[in-house]
Amino acid sequence: MTDPIVNPPVWIELPAIIAGALAGALFAQKRGLDVIGILALAIVSGLGGGMLRDVLLARIPLALEEPRYLAAVAGAAVLGAFFAQAANRMQPLMQLVDAVALGLFSVIGAQSAILADLPVPSAMMLGTITGIGGGLRDVLVGDVPPQTLRRGAPYASAAFLGASLYLGLSLGLDVGRVIAQIAAVILVCLVRGFALWRGWEAPAPRDITPRFLRTERSGEAPDPHSDTESE
Repeated sequence: MTDPIVNPPVWIELPAIIAGALAGALFAQKRGLDVIGILALAIVSGLGGGMLRDVLLARIPLALEEPRYLAAVAGAAVLGAFFAQAANRMQPLMQLVDAVALGLFSVIGAQSAILADLPVPSAMMLGTITGIGGGLRDVLVGDVPPQTLRRGAPYASAAFLGASLYLGLSLGLDVGRVIAQIAAVILVCLVRGFALWRGWEAPAPRDITPRFLRTERSGEAPDPHSDTESE
């Protein structure tokens, strides 16, 4: 793939950044942070994923070169700080935009990794990190683990699925890049939408070591030197 990195259209990217920044601002407002704290969390939530992606790829973050990004984040921070009640009424719309942003940023992260000649597993990882990077806001206020990594409606796993589908279509099946991007974003939106609607949660890991230990013990041959058999 020799095509240049295609940034998402401004009319999609700016609302996505605003949605993330607004979520961070409302999160900070509920935690009682001051205006600067609200702005800081809005920046991390709205731009954190893309900045982390660019840092990992050893390039200047696009957010620092595009003044509209910071202006959009600042506007979202003002809205979250002084009009929190009105902003909360837009929650359904923000969830939709957030799902689109999650899918879009996971695709852009995966594509950026491939264009940097990184292997497919690294591209899947970078796509996921780009999608969920805004969750660093939780770490800044001591809310660990971040909400994006907790059990609940799939978020990190949705980003992983979106990045994986994009890579599978574009690299494995040689599908056009635009079609692969659209398919990945639709998948992320469907996963997030159905999970929120039906109350689905990501499966929790279970330790299966005891099961293997029981299997090993049941298959052990009797010890001829044991006290029981000697009697």
